[in-house]
Amino acid sequence: MRRYKAIFLLLAGLWAVSGSCLAQNEGGFTGYGEVPVKTPDSFFRKINLATDVKTKILAVQPLLAFHAAHGTTDSVILYAQQLIATLNQNGLSAADKLSYQVSLYLTLANAYSEEGLYDEALRFYLQGIGIAESLGNKAAVNENKLGMANVYAARSEYDKAITTYNDLLNTGQDERLKYLVYERLGMIFLQRRDLFQAKQYTEKALIYFQQQHQEKKVLQAKLTLGIIAEFNQQAEEAYSIYNEVKDNALQHQFFDLYISAGQRMGDLLISRKEYDNAKVLLSLVYANALQWNDAKAQLKALNSLRNLHAVTGDYKNAYALMTQYLGISQDVLNKQNKKEINELEIKYQTAQKEKEILNKENELNHQKTIKYSLLIGFLVILLPVIGLLYMYYQKLQAQSKLNATMEEMNRQKIAALLKDKELELLKASVSGQEKERKRIAGELHDSIGGNLAAIKLQLSNQTDMVRREALIRQVDDTYHQVRDLSHDLVPQKFSNTGFTELIAAYIRQFNVPGNAIITFQAFPSEEIDRIGTSLKVEIYKIIQELITNAQKHSQASKVEIQLTQLDGILKLLFEDDGRGFSPETAKYGIGFQNIRERLQLFDGVLSIDAFPSKGTVIDIEIPLKPECYEA
Repeated sequence: MRRYKAIFLLLAGLWAVSGSCLAQNEGGFTGYGEVPVKTPDSFFRKINLATDVKTKILAVQPLLAFHAAHGTTDSVILYAQQLIATLNQNGLSAADKLSYQVSLYLTLANAYSEEGLYDEALRFYLQGIGIAESLGNKAAVNENKLGMANVYAARSEYDKAITTYNDLLNTGQDERLKYLVYERLGMIFLQRRDLFQAKQYTEKALIYFQQQHQEKKVLQAKLTLGIIAEFNQQAEEAYSIYNEVKDNALQHQFFDLYISAGQRMGDLLISRKEYDNAKVLLSLVYANALQWNDAKAQLKALNSLRNLHAVTGDYKNAYALMTQYLGISQDVLNKQNKKEINELEIKYQTAQKEKEILNKENELNHQKTIKYSLLIGFLVILLPVIGLLYMYYQKLQAQSKLNATMEEMNRQKIAALLKDKELELLKASVSGQEKERKRIAGELHDSIGGNLAAIKLQLSNQTDMVRREALIRQVDDTYHQVRDLSHDLVPQKFSNTGFTELIAAYIRQFNVPGNAIITFQAFPSEEIDRIGTSLKVEIYKIIQELITNAQKHSQASKVEIQLTQLDGILKLLFEDDGRGFSPETAKYGIGFQNIRERLQLFDGVLSIDAFPSKGTVIDIEIPLKPECYEA
C-alpha cells in the first residue's frame, strides 16, 4: 500500500511539474510533502511543565483547539485519546473526571466526523450526551446533539438531521448554536437542490460569523455559496469564490478548507472541459489528502479523477481509480465499531422515547389532578354537575373507541383494495400472456402448420420439376412466416436504437425534482452496443429492476450506474447513497430472484456490498463469449 501511495505521489508531482504554469493560472494550488502546520513550542512547554493530571488536561486544550482549527484532525484524535487514557489516573474527583470526559468526547467526536468516520463520531456523541445529561450540563448536551445531527446529514439521513436541528432551534437560548444550525440547514437544502432556502440560511450564518470574526466559519459559508452559484449555472462567480476561499484558507492555514476549495475548483474545470487543468489540480488535491491521511478528501478526489478519466476516454485508469475508491471506502467502513454504535444509538433512542412517555405520563397525571379537584368542587357546589361530567366522560370514552374502530376498519378496507388491485394486475398480466400464447399457437397451427402439411402431401404425390419449384416457393413462404413470428417476440426498441442510448433515455425519465439523481456512464459504448439482443434485453431488465428497488426502498439522493466492458468481461456497477441494509439478514424478494435467474443464463456473477445507513453497491460481471455478440 505504501508503495502504491509513493507511486501516485510521484505521478502527481510529475503532473504538477509538467503543467506548473497551467496550474498556477488555474488556481495556484500547491502540493505538500508533509502537513505544513508548525505547532508552537509554547504549547509543548506548558504541557511539559504540568505536574498533575488536571494541569496537563488544561495545558493540552489549546493544542487540541489549534489542530482542530487547522484541519489536522489526526493530531486532534491522537492527543484526545491520550488525554482520555490519563483520566483513569489518580488525582481527579468523580465530578471532574466526568466533566473532562464530556469535553474530550465532544472534541474527539468532532474530529472523527471531520475525518469521515461517522460511526465512531456518533458513538462518542451518544456517550457525551449520556454523561452531560447526568451532570445537568444542557450546553454540552446541545453541542453533542448538533454534532449528531451533522453526522445524520453527512450520511444523507436528512429527515433525522432536520428533526434534531429543529429541536435545537426550539431551545432558543444560544445564539451561536442557532447560526451553526442555520449553516448546516443551508448545506442540507443545497443537497436537496432547494437553492433558494440554501442561500437564505447560508447568508444569515455568514453575516453572524463575520460579526463574530470567526474566519474559518466565514470561509466555510462562502464555499457553500460558491457551490450554490455553481448549481445556478454561474460558473465564473463560483470559480471566483472557490479561488478566494482557497487563498484565504492557505493564508490562515485552514488546510481542510484548502483541500475542499481545490476539490470544487477541479470539479468545475471538468464541467468546463478544461481536462488538463483539472487533472493537475485534482492530482495535487489527492496527493495532499493522501499525505495528510484525510480519507474523506481522498474519496472525493478519487471520484472526481475517476469521472475525469471516464470523460476523456481513459477507461482503464477510470476502472483502476474506481477499484481504489471502493478499497478506501471499505477501509473507512472497517475502522468503525458498528455493533457498539448501533447499540448505543438504540439505547439513546429508547431513552428519548422513555423521556417522552414519562413527560406524557406526568402531563396526564397533572391533568387528572386538575380534573379531580374540579370534581370535588362540583360535588360541594352542585351535585347534578357530577352526573353531567360523568355523562361527558362516558361520551368521550365511547367516541375514542368509535374512532379507533373506524380507523381499524379504514385500514382493513385500504388493505383489501390494495390486495384486489394486485390481483387485478396479476390477472391482467396472466391474461395478456395467455392471449399471446394463443396467438402464437394459432399462427403455428393455421399458417405454418397448414403450409407444412401441404408440402408433405405434395412431396408424397408429385415428382415433376414444376411441382418442385412450387414446393420451393411454399417452403420459402413458410420460412418467412417463421422469421416474422420470431421478430414479433423481440422488442423493436432493441433493434432500432443504440443500446447505451436506450438505457440513458430510460434513466432520464427519473431525473425530475423530488427523485434521486441518477447518472449513467457506459464505456466503451460502441463495444457494448455490439452485444447480442438476448443479452441486451436481460441487462435492460436488470437495470429496470435495480432502479425500481432503489426508488422504492433505498431513500437515496444519488444513484450511479456504470456499464463497462474490459478484457472480455461486461461489468455493471450500481451504487446508491441510500439507507442500505444488512446482506446477512436481508430477505430478498422476487425481483432479486429474477435478477439471479437472468444472470445464470449467461454465467453471470452478482455480489452485494451494503450496510445500514451506508448505501448499497451491487456489482455484476458477465463473461462475454463469442455467441454474446451480434453477427
